[in-house]
Amino acid sequence: MGVRILNDLPEIAVHNIQEFLLETGLTLPPTPVVIYEAESLDEFHRLTGKPYSIGGVYSDFQIVIQPVQILKRKGVFIQVLTHELLHWILYGLEEKYQEPLISWWLGLRKDESFTHYLDLNYNGDLALFVRLHWKDQRIPPR
Repeated sequence: MGVRILNDLPEIAVHNIQEFLLETGLTLPPTPVVIYEAESLDEFHRLTGKPYSIGGVYSDFQIVIQPVQILKRKGVFIQVLTHELLHWILYGLEEKYQEPLISWWLGLRKDESFTHYLDLNYNGDLALFVRLHWKDQRIPPR
């Protein structure tokens, strides 16, 4: 297996994560995440079972991404990396809310579908929304 661990995060990805933490009132999870870069698209598919249209996968404090050079050529490296890191940060949020929230926050959903799909009571307070839907009450967001 030719995966390698990605240790250095691009500055813009770090900035995105810091901004998200500020907006949601969350802190980094107590369990660190390990980011693996697949050596090839075939290896990515073997490791994740996902099609090539998916750039990365998060599961159990591990992220597997397609080769960085491929994601950069597609112009989606930072978006994919940030997206998967947000899954890590939102580990305690009810899963049905994670994907739409992340897509909305990254600007991939410009319409009002976030408020309709996620919660009719969403009032623009992202930190409150996250607290209300955090499933692990032993580790509440700050």
